[in-house]
Amino acid sequence: MKLATSLSYVSLLLAVLLHNSSQAQQGPAFGKKLPATAPALRDFVPPGWAVENQVSGDLNGDGVADIAAVLVEGKGATDDRQRGLIVLLAASKGYSLLGSNDKLLQCQGCGGIKDGINVTVKNGVLVVSQYSGSREYSVDTWRFRLDAASQRLHMIGIDQEVADSLVGKGSTVSTNLLTGQQISESYQYDEKGDRKVILSSKKSKVAKRITLLEDAVGSQ
Repeated sequence: MKLATSLSYVSLLLAVLLHNSSQAQQGPAFGKKLPATAPALRDFVPPGWAVENQVSGDLNGDGVADIAAVLVEGKGATDDRQRGLIVLLAASKGYSLLGSNDKLLQCQGCGGIKDGINVTVKNGVLVVSQYSGSREYSVDTWRFRLDAASQRLHMIGIDQEVADSLVGKGSTVSTNLLTGQQISESYQYDEKGDRKVILSSKKSKVAKRITLLEDAVGSQ
């Protein structure tokens, strides 16, 4: 039974990834058109794009709120509107561009019923979560932190979850890119459906690596 369960979740993961990949489109490299500095967020939004959602938080520890924003192509652009991410540091006059990416996030609507992007800033870490699927769904979460030496945003962790909401079972893989530690778990919700019960847990090591925000690529 354990082998059958493991194979079922591998199949589920592959199905979700292939579904997302089949719907993904190559978006325009809007990052090349963004200004280095500007007075307000709207000045960093390229023509034909709009702000889908934004969040404020201190990324460099200076006590001033910075901005992370998810951009989306305008309604007349394509059937599947591409998304992008930009991060701005508060400056003495306006903002400076800290980083941008148009390869990480799936296009709007490509994630099915659960399509959605959530962005937060907590304890100086930028957390970006992407939701996809319906009954069978996936959640990808990326964590970025400002490197003081390079003044660039480095990816420090990745969490991936695939699950079947009907049967209440799923699996997660959490990777710490700073330590190289990876934790893989399978779970099932209890009878009331309000608490996850861990069925198995495994720790392993992966190669440490540095990935800049600009180079991060999602499982689209």
